[in-house]
Amino acid sequence: MHFLFLSGIILCFAAACSCSKSSGEPKDTTPPEQEEYTIPYGSFQARDPFIVQDPETDLYYLHVNNKPGFKVYESKDLKLWKDKGNAFVAGADFWGKEDFWAPDVYNYQGKYYLFATFSAPGKKRGTSILVSDRPDSGFKPLVNSPITPTNWMSLDGSLHVDEAGTPWLLFCREWLEVGNGEIYLQQLSTDLKTTVGEPILLFNAGSAAWTGTITAHGTTGYVTDAPFVHKAMNGQLLMLWSSFTKAGKYAIGIARSESGNLAGPWTLDDTPINDDHGGHAMLFRASGRLMISYHAPNDAPSYPVLYEVVENDGKLTIMK
Repeated sequence: MHFLFLSGIILCFAAACSCSKSSGEPKDTTPPEQEEYTIPYGSFQARDPFIVQDPETDLYYLHVNNKPGFKVYESKDLKLWKDKGNAFVAGADFWGKEDFWAPDVYNYQGKYYLFATFSAPGKKRGTSILVSDRPDSGFKPLVNSPITPTNWMSLDGSLHVDEAGTPWLLFCREWLEVGNGEIYLQQLSTDLKTTVGEPILLFNAGSAAWTGTITAHGTTGYVTDAPFVHKAMNGQLLMLWSSFTKAGKYAIGIARSESGNLAGPWTLDDTPINDDHGGHAMLFRASGRLMISYHAPNDAPSYPVLYEVVENDGKLTIMK
């Protein structure tokens, strides 16, 4: 039942790109691709680890912040990885200049879509969508603007496609702006280029029995991070999300849709599912096993961790 938890050597990566003054386009200084899988998972620094599997090759991919872009790692078995260089480097005309957080990648309608958080001077933090024909390179902005409301400070957008095939965006409204961080649902057009209707508030962080406030930048409030929807084997619709406990630990909470659909209403479990000061989690299946990936500890340096999860009537238990 115990799958793996790897930690060890710290690999520090410098920014791999610079802008060419002559062309205005980024100059790719990506090192030559490694020939072998030699890097243990959890041995390199990374936050917000999100793993996607290519259904054609069965290879796994992990994208991490490498400002002004995203680096990608590839693996055959989730244990050993190789550095594939940069999957995306922002051009001079790209709206996002800061953050480069939480690169979540999804296989949708034959292409790969990368949802990530950016900001810029004079522009509020938000989620933008990048697109490529492959998971390891060639990502370009789908639209050169955030998909989240431009007048809100938002982050951690994720994609969920419902049983009818309708794409939905889940995202957080920044606690620094609203005090009590919120999670929203927003319908997307089929091509993911625009939104449909208005954002729907699902819940806020302070509604959970286990959450506590933090103070940063002169503001005290409740954090919402990383909404990720999972349909349990018993048919329940669950959402993983992250915040801070009353003891100040970063942790993963579970929300449950009472109606079985994305609009909810959502009820929040009384306790988080981990206690290792880690979070920003996602779930995926590997060889039939349900796996959870997140970063821990939340204080720098942070490393990606990977565990098997046992599911019992909608309850998720991390097997360490």
